[in-house]
Amino acid sequence: MEEQKSFSQRVKETVIQCADLYKKYYVEYEYLLCSKAFEKNEYYVVSAHEDNYLHLTGLHTNLDAASFFEKCYNGSLEECDFDFCKKGQNEKEVKGSVRRKINSLPSIMNMFSTGTSVEEDFEKNRIRCSLAAGNVSATLGFFVAGNVKPMTLLKGNELNLSKAKNLDLVLRRRSGETKFSEIIVGSCEQLLEHKSAVNELLSDELCILISEDI
Repeated sequence: MEEQKSFSQRVKETVIQCADLYKKYYVEYEYLLCSKAFEKNEYYVVSAHEDNYLHLTGLHTNLDAASFFEKCYNGSLEECDFDFCKKGQNEKEVKGSVRRKINSLPSIMNMFSTGTSVEEDFEKNRIRCSLAAGNVSATLGFFVAGNVKPMTLLKGNELNLSKAKNLDLVLRRRSGETKFSEIIVGSCEQLLEHKSAVNELLSDELCILISEDI
């Protein structure tokens, strides 16, 4: 009979497994988002880093955020590296929050895709985010400091349906590059609609593509 895994063990395995996916999807790429939901800005650029990962797990650790991610990524994280102690919350509450987050964590690894909705000025209970994206399984909240960075993760789609709208256009570039070169969501038609706002950020290939489409 297979030995029952402890909660801490399951948490450890999940955050280790998802660290590789997080790096490939969020750290190695940046995303430009356009949506009719956006009123404050015509677009947002998502630029995540390794040290944003810890926030998404809900765990408490004495490691700094970058070291926590590195230990997840290289598989060396131990159960003694984290706990479920948070000021103002009992252990049961923290464990409940962590459980919801780790169940949702795999669902954010393809967040910027067709069918995802977005909302500015997202609010849920005590949570306040400048921007949030949601799919059927998870809601990812962001803060804006120049570019947009992930700050919190909720289970299920918690967006306000009266404010949220689908992503119209998502462009992608490798981190460190200055121009966006790939269309992930949308088409040349949507790119043309937003051309005046994003033109300076487009690669030569995308500029040629939409000039041929006119």
